[in-house]
Amino acid sequence: MTNLAEFRAAERMLAQQLAQLENMKQDTGLQRELAFNDELKALMQSYGYSARQALAILQSAS
Repeated sequence: MTNLAEFRAAERMLAQQLAQLENMKQDTGLQRELAFNDELKALMQSYGYSARQALAILQSAS
């Protein structure tokens, strides 16, 4: 494959991936997960807990 052909193939793949990313950004489920993730990280930081510590607390609660 020539450099130009390889470049064009990579360009097409990138365009497809960007379109997929835009579609994913519109997904309400993903938006909720991202919001939860951000809120959880902020909560853990405000209490000074690591992800491992938070997980241990959640596992002990069940």
